[in-house]
Amino acid sequence: MQTRDYRLDKAKGLLIFVVVMGHLLEAISGWDMGYSRGLLTAIYSFHMPAFVLLAGITAKSNRLGERVLTFAVLAVSAQPVYFYWSVLFGSRPDLEFAEPYWITWFLLAMVWWMLALPLVERFPTPMLCLSILIGIFGGFLPLLDYELSVGRTMTFFPFFVAGKLYGTRLLNWAAQLNVCGKAGLTVLAALPIAALFINDVDKKWFYGARGFEFLDVAIPFGVGMKVCIATSAMLTIIVVFAWSERLPGFLVSVGQRSLAIYILHGLLVRASEGSLESMLDRTSGSVTIALCILVAAAFTLLLSWAPLNRAIRWYSSTLAGLIVSASSIVIPKNSSARH
Repeated sequence: MQTRDYRLDKAKGLLIFVVVMGHLLEAISGWDMGYSRGLLTAIYSFHMPAFVLLAGITAKSNRLGERVLTFAVLAVSAQPVYFYWSVLFGSRPDLEFAEPYWITWFLLAMVWWMLALPLVERFPTPMLCLSILIGIFGGFLPLLDYELSVGRTMTFFPFFVAGKLYGTRLLNWAAQLNVCGKAGLTVLAALPIAALFINDVDKKWFYGARGFEFLDVAIPFGVGMKVCIATSAMLTIIVVFAWSERLPGFLVSVGQRSLAIYILHGLLVRASEGSLESMLDRTSGSVTIALCILVAAAFTLLLSWAPLNRAIRWYSSTLAGLIVSASSIVIPKNSSARH
């Protein structure tokens, strides 16, 4: 009987806290402040690649239709919720049918990655090579953009495939290193992050949603930047894996409910960004940054409340199941059989 690997839950718990903290720092225009920009550079250099890689580790192709529909239901349902919630707090975002709003891009990207999962399982090495080519050279394509989460789906696809094929082995290898090895890896991973910060790399590179033409760079430079950022992200992911056993135990439950936290935390961020900006006007930037970290911890713990997670999973799985049932009625399984 396969037992649950709580190291993955701890890693997810840490990562979702980092995601919440990053969005709170962004809400106070943190990219324009020195200390905050340093934190955001460190966060955005690896947090979504790490989340995608962990999603690849836990991805399963059984009951694939229901799993895909579950993410599709969440992606579609989140659009009007976030739109009207943003209007309630004083902003009216541009909402287009084919363009997932803000953090909901990940839900739609999961749909595309899950659909590719059978191919990854059937042709592991070719799909890994193909995913790396797509992730690095996809920026050359003019269609790379926010529409249907195509840009980010392509950019982060190698991490999903790597997680599915080698994530568990990578976790086991990193975790068994001695303290000196883990410390050395930590220092090594910090060097490219420091270089990205010192060179004030445009934050759009970390978002992974735009092509080389939009970023106004030559193809060789764009490819080089993608390779550097992806390599930096992988190093940091290995560091997280290496220290995962030593992370505090309460992160297990946080990690197990990370999807609900991810979906809901944006609502709290939107509701609090006005207050945080006012706080920034009245105090120093360092005090506001410290407050953002504390608020991120509070939001993460609050949203890890088990009933919230159960409610979201019940809603998405129930609606997905109803769609599957309805489709089986409209299109019977034996409809294509020869008579």
